[in-house]
Amino acid sequence: MADGLLGAMSVALAYAFRAKFPWLNLPDLENFTDYIWLLMLSGLLTPVLLSQQGFYEPNRLDTRGATIFKIMRACAYTVLGLVLFLFIVRVQYARSVIILGGTFAAFLIYARHELTQTFVISRSKSLGNIQKRVLWVGRQSTILNLRNGLTAAEAALFDTVAEIDPEFSQADIPALLHEYTINTVILHLDGIKPQNVERVVQACDHEGVEMVIHPGVQLSSPFRLSMDQLGGDPVMYYQAQSARPFDLVLKQIVDYLGGVILLVLLSPLFLLSAILLRISSSGPVIFTQQRAGQNGRSFVMYKFRTMHTNAAAEQAHLADQNEMSGPVFKIASDPRITPMGRFLRRHSLDELPQLWNVIRGEMSLVGPRPLPMDEVKRFTENTQRRRLSIKPGLTCLWQIRGRNEISCFEDWVRLDLEYIDQWSLWLDIKILFATVPVALFGRGGR
Repeated sequence: MADGLLGAMSVALAYAFRAKFPWLNLPDLENFTDYIWLLMLSGLLTPVLLSQQGFYEPNRLDTRGATIFKIMRACAYTVLGLVLFLFIVRVQYARSVIILGGTFAAFLIYARHELTQTFVISRSKSLGNIQKRVLWVGRQSTILNLRNGLTAAEAALFDTVAEIDPEFSQADIPALLHEYTINTVILHLDGIKPQNVERVVQACDHEGVEMVIHPGVQLSSPFRLSMDQLGGDPVMYYQAQSARPFDLVLKQIVDYLGGVILLVLLSPLFLLSAILLRISSSGPVIFTQQRAGQNGRSFVMYKFRTMHTNAAAEQAHLADQNEMSGPVFKIASDPRITPMGRFLRRHSLDELPQLWNVIRGEMSLVGPRPLPMDEVKRFTENTQRRRLSIKPGLTCLWQIRGRNEISCFEDWVRLDLEYIDQWSLWLDIKILFATVPVALFGRGGR
């Protein structure tokens, strides 16, 4: 309720700020009464989208950065929702008020969250009903490491009343639950026999006591771990990426619609490129090659042909001129490239036929560039293969942060993994827009 009120109040603040902004000669706004319904809609949308981001989920011990990201994303979705609603109902209001309102809401909601956390920490010792009476189950060394790693907010919420090692009897757990009136059991699976794990789970289930289960394995990103069902039984599900399934569905929809729209809009450029290639050199217009897709599965990738027809056979003779470290092959002045092909490469026009791969679902508009199968087979590090954990794309961070000027394959991989670990729809949009000037002016292309 508080965040809903803050969301509505943010629109009012944005209206006042926009109406009284002294440094720009902006047109007058409508009457404030016309924005009342917008306040109400923002007040309803804001907590709903915060909830959709998992902001209100119980027992979520998020870092400060994760919390800020959830708030920013929910407020951004609120702004997009309001703008889309205005477009659908064909109502013309100042978009600046909505954007400013989303910005103010993010700051106010985060301030509210921090004040709430501070209050909980400061008052938890005196208000015993706020603290959770905790029973730790596991090895003493692992429990000590877990307790030392608690944040101030977590430590304030947990009142440790008992610990028990992995070698306990069947009657120990219920007795401890009763004796200490336990609210929460924190179970570390490392070193505990399966039958004892089952005893703890059954005791907590029967007694109605909540549990926090630490799997005892090191994960690169704990935010990818969730609970699911397999064959009717609960299982831990670890995603290859941090993206949620819903967001991945949106990405697929954007890829398909974007691929179709770009294919239609750029069809004259396709035709012109095909004619110039046919005139300038002999051989097929379209070049096809087996490339590694998601998880290394091969697919046929399409490009405009930029080299002579016998280029593959000549690569072995040019191996000593390779300028890229690692398993990939790139040289600046490749003699196999035709004059027309060099122009197409510089402006990334040779990649346009891959829009068909996007429509077919083999590629994405944004993602790590697909490599030939023989280069993938020469990967030496597992981190290099992790770039295959998502669909390859037409463009990615490598294209907008150096392109062919990057001569170390490890730097290329680092940029791809940065994209995978920080993926969002907003990041895709930024990369797509940043790719346009890079391709248009041929920055880093050859």
